Amino acid sequence: MMRKLIIAVFACMAAVPAAAQTRTCSEMSGKLNEFILPPSAAPNDPFGRILGTVRGSLQGATTAFLTSFQPSPNGDVKITVIDTFSTDEGNNLITQGAATWTAVKPGFLAVDLTLVVAGGTGKFRDATGSLHLLGIGNNVGPGTGQFVQEYRGTICLTNQ
Repeated sequence: MMRKLIIAVFACMAAVPAAAQTRTCSEMSGKLNEFILPPSAAPNDPFGRILGTVRGSLQGATTAFLTSFQPSPNGDVKITVIDTFSTDEGNNLITQGAATWTAVKPGFLAVDLTLVVAGGTGKFRDATGSLHLLGIGNNVGPGTGQFVQEYRGTICLTNQ
């Protein structure tokens, strides 16, 4: 009987950390207004650096840099990107994604991009999830242009 009691106590103790590590998922949505910096402002980002403001669930600022950039003859551009959202609360959400920006007309690109959570700080330290961005790039070129986008997705946080 005592042995069963000891086993039951250890089983309960093992279950406590698992219960403490539950995840809560929340829907995220809002808008991004991003600007492409000139090469002189981001010399270590060969494919460009983007800075912008974020409204909505991730209210704050964003910075992104392209890790690959492959233009095609029809004007479309295949990209991979690392994007960091810095919230007004002081948390950082790091994401990465890949997409094809579709040429609408010269200098204008339709954006359809899924970003997958790759890390973070503060409340986003153990976050998982993804964000889907839809929008348009206006007058996009090397070191110039603006992206206006909406984002929607789900971010899951570990409850401590």
